[in-house]
Amino acid sequence: MAYIPLMNALKTFVVAGKYLNFTKAAEELLVSPSAVSHQIKTLEEYLEVRLFSRTSRSMLLTDEGYRLYTSLDEPFKAIASAVRNVMEVKQQANLHIALRPFFSVSWLAPRLKNFWVKNSEIQVDLIHRNSAPDFSAENIDAAILWGKGEWPGAEAQRLIPGELTPVCSPAFLQEAGRILHPEDLAGHTFIHDTDYAPWREWLDLAGAEQVRCESGLIFDDTNVRLQAILNGQGIMLGCPLLLQRELQEGSLVRLFDLELPDYAYYIAWPDYKEPDRKTAAFIDWISKEAEQWVKQ
Repeated sequence: MAYIPLMNALKTFVVAGKYLNFTKAAEELLVSPSAVSHQIKTLEEYLEVRLFSRTSRSMLLTDEGYRLYTSLDEPFKAIASAVRNVMEVKQQANLHIALRPFFSVSWLAPRLKNFWVKNSEIQVDLIHRNSAPDFSAENIDAAILWGKGEWPGAEAQRLIPGELTPVCSPAFLQEAGRILHPEDLAGHTFIHDTDYAPWREWLDLAGAEQVRCESGLIFDDTNVRLQAILNGQGIMLGCPLLLQRELQEGSLVRLFDLELPDYAYYIAWPDYKEPDRKTAAFIDWISKEAEQWVKQ
């Protein structure tokens, strides 16, 4: 391929020819007007022709400038289009998954390599957050959500049971004294998610409607709540399945057998369109991975 000299100068010339204004050209190119002027001067000296004629009020292309501009405008548009296409294809290969940091650390991250081995062309981008995404307004392909399976604008498929039960550290329990009945939770520090609803539901289910839980500490990140109870700061509702290691090691203890039902982790995607190939591949993989894990 023949060498094409002064490519930056040619690109600058095309943009300047489009606007007939060095300041506007500089804004598009993200350079200074003097840099645009320098590139045009360099190109004119190389071609040994004037490309622009300037008056006190306007700037025009010379005949030579017009011929060069019309010859270069479409090719440069084609180059820009080709670059965009390559970037879009690459972007389409990126899979954007929103999920809670706790689920990412405790369950998904250790298994994600299994997905990548089978789908190495898909770049997985984990977006950590504690709220459900707005699929219609955000660049999210799918989300792993905790709740009861209903979110506006989303289709959801159950993955892992997320029943909740009170847990705390042995040190907290030793200091708190005997907690034998749900009513004994009164006066202790409740550690909450973003609201009091799960605790209120569990207490009502346990027949302890008189126990007030609308106080305590609020942490929207389960990792922070877990660290708080490990440090003996209070009692939280935890998912026994995802706290197996802590419960088996004895760093956490269950206070009661009663679990709050209906909660689970779900894989969700926009309800207004079918999942594309990469999203469908992830949904299929994580569904099978979760099913196998729950059966163990």
